[in-house]
Amino acid sequence: MKRLFKNPRRTGFISIFLALLGLGTSGCILTVMYGSPSADWSVKGKVVDEDNKPISGLQVVLANYFENTNEVIYDQNYWPLDTLQTAGDGTYHLESNGFPIQQLEVHVQDIDGELRGGEYEDAHIIVKQIEYKDGKGWYSGHADIRVPDIILKKK
Repeated sequence: MKRLFKNPRRTGFISIFLALLGLGTSGCILTVMYGSPSADWSVKGKVVDEDNKPISGLQVVLANYFENTNEVIYDQNYWPLDTLQTAGDGTYHLESNGFPIQQLEVHVQDIDGELRGGEYEDAHIIVKQIEYKDGKGWYSGHADIRVPDIILKKK
C-alpha cells in the first residue's frame, strides 16, 4: 500500500492548516455565534386539573412563538425549543441559553391516556412581554419566565 504522506512533519502541518480552516473539526456546534444576540432564560410552570390538583406525566412542549404581521407571514408561528414532562407535583422547569425569545408558547398534552388520573384535553398558553435583565451589547441578559398555572379539563 502506498502512503500518501511519508513525512510526518508534512502530515502534521497539513492537519494544522486544515484545522485552522475549520475543515478538521468534527461535531463542534456552537449554539450562538459571535455577533449573534444571546440570552439566558428559565421557564417554570405548573399544570393542574379543575380541582387545582397537580397532574404528573403530561407532555409540555415549549416553543418560541412568532406573530404574523403585515410585513411578515410565517409558515409556522412557532419554533420548538424543548419537550418536558410534568413532575409529581405538576411542575415543569427548563433553564437554557441561546437566542432571546420574545414570546413563549406552552403546549400541554396528556400522552398516557387513562393513567395518572384520567384523560385530559390539550391546552396551550402564550406568554408575552418577556423581560430580560442585566444585558449589554449582543447579550440580552437573563429572563425568569413564570408561566401562569395551566388548568386542564377532563375529556
